[in-house]
Amino acid sequence: MKKEEKKNKSDISIIDIKLTVTKYTGVNLARNSRQRRYVYARAIYFKLCREFSHATLFEIGKSVKRDHASVLHGLSVFNTIVLYSDSILSIYSKIKGELLEFSVEALKKYNEDNYFRIKYEALLEDYNKLLKTVEDRVEEEV
Repeated sequence: MKKEEKKNKSDISIIDIKLTVTKYTGVNLARNSRQRRYVYARAIYFKLCREFSHATLFEIGKSVKRDHASVLHGLSVFNTIVLYSDSILSIYSKIKGELLEFSVEALKKYNEDNYFRIKYEALLEDYNKLLKTVEDRVEEEV
C-alpha cells in the first residue's frame, strides 16, 4: 500500500507548497510562534506536504525550522482542527485544489515528454509477464 501511495504523489516541491500556504494564510511558516494562526497554518502545510510531496518528515520540518516530531504533532493538530473549524478546512481545500491543478498540469507535461519511454516500459513489463507464463507452462509439460 505504501508503494502505491508514493506512486500517486506528485513531485510538487515543498517550496511550492510553502509559498501557496503562505499566500492563502498570510503568515510566515518559519516564524517561531505558538500563536494559533501560525500553528494552524503550519498544520495545513504539514498535511499538504505529506499528500503532495515525497519529502521526509525531517525535510518538511527543516523547511520551517522545526524537527520531525513537530511535523507529526502538526499532522495530529490538523486532524483535530478540521473537525471543529470550517474556516481551516476551507483554506485547506482551496490550497489543495490549487495544488491539484498544478499537479495535473505537471503530470500532463511529464507524460508528453516521456510518452514513448512510458509506453516502452509498459510493453516490456507485459512481455516479461508473458515470457514467464510461457516458461512456466513449458516446465509443467516437461
